[in-house]
Amino acid sequence: MVEKNSYHEVTFTDLTHDAMGVCKIDGYPVFVKDALKGEKALIKVVKTNKNFGFGRLIEIKDVSPFRKQPICDHFNECGGCNMMHMNYEMQLGFKKHRVKETLRKLGHIETDVDDTVGMNNPFYYRNKAIIPFGMENGKIVAGMYKPRSHDIVDVRRCHVWPKVFSDITRFLKRFLESLDYSIYDEITHSGVFRGIMLRRSKDNEQLSLTLIVNGNKVPFQDAIVDAVKERFPCLKSIMANFNKEKTNVMLGRKSKVLLGEDAIYDTLLGNEYRISHKSFYQVNPLQTEALYTKAIEVADLQETDTVMDAFCGIGTIALSLANKVDKVIGLESVKAAVEDAKENAVRNAIDNAEFHAGKVEDIIGKFKRESVDVLFIDPPRKGCKREFLDAVLAMGIKKIVYISCNVSTLARDLNILVSDGYIIKSVTPFDMFPQTSHIESVTMLEKSA
Repeated sequence: MVEKNSYHEVTFTDLTHDAMGVCKIDGYPVFVKDALKGEKALIKVVKTNKNFGFGRLIEIKDVSPFRKQPICDHFNECGGCNMMHMNYEMQLGFKKHRVKETLRKLGHIETDVDDTVGMNNPFYYRNKAIIPFGMENGKIVAGMYKPRSHDIVDVRRCHVWPKVFSDITRFLKRFLESLDYSIYDEITHSGVFRGIMLRRSKDNEQLSLTLIVNGNKVPFQDAIVDAVKERFPCLKSIMANFNKEKTNVMLGRKSKVLLGEDAIYDTLLGNEYRISHKSFYQVNPLQTEALYTKAIEVADLQETDTVMDAFCGIGTIALSLANKVDKVIGLESVKAAVEDAKENAVRNAIDNAEFHAGKVEDIIGKFKRESVDVLFIDPPRKGCKREFLDAVLAMGIKKIVYISCNVSTLARDLNILVSDGYIIKSVTPFDMFPQTSHIESVTMLEKSA
């Protein structure tokens, strides 16, 4: 029996789904953060369960050639980037391997997987960040949460945010300290300032800032707005969001405009989108364009096609392909997103796309007599409900393009589709979130004859 607090020399033979090193001590699996496959190391066992345990790296005896020094000062304490200790080649290889193995183990699917599509610059890619503020030793801190906690790491520079996000965060910390501002305490539910949300457009460098407060108003509102606008003239929108709930969810239900309008504008594959502070929009715009381009390419769309886009959000996929087909039908459960999609269609003079609000598993049945040639699916992490997949199978749609952000639920759903006669033609992973173990993918399926 492996005991807690015992020390062992081990060799790591694999990585978990979240990139922890895997070793075995007398057949007992132990998972160790920041360890790489092939490395030999001294570890300390810090937690034991019946079937597996967790350890901590003490000393690496044999260093992997794929190991690199993380560029971030906060890597060892922040929960944001769990793969920055790998070189980028290994990150991409890990994601390809994880997709292939998860499809095999969970989906019972043996298929080729393309190389992961990476980025030329896998840093500073995010166009959105929600940043909590807090107090520590009498000073304001702001940044990211430590793993499995709500303790805030006071981030000086985040290497996946645009640099301007870090600049705005540091400026606001100093300015709020000069005002002796009341900062929110999550434990006591006291204090005012909870944090900020920042969004940035890809093309025209527009920024939006949302001030999140515990209350009905923003104290020193005019002073804050004037100060940040003078320092960062690219701010086109400043919002106040009011969240009085005792919750770790940052955004509340009510907001108001403090400067400009509740929107910035961005361009994706030639179409312009209005993005409010609460809009869903992919956080890596460069990779989103690459992913959508691949999805449209593998679909081999024809001018006469009718395409359905399930879980369509604000219409980014539907509107990106609308000029290649006869008709597009978008389905989405969030009513506000459907209204945004309709507005985006008008904004881009697209008149062959229609959008419908409701749970996709409920409203897809309305289109069972529609001759849908191609179905695009881009569900949330939980994947598709069985009722939705049953409706898809009943419609006998010839081609399905499944865009997934969770390879585990992808494997489950593909197993259902393949069992009913669909053939997987291609699987392509995309690195939408470099330095992390998150994976996006595009899978093309065709109904067998």
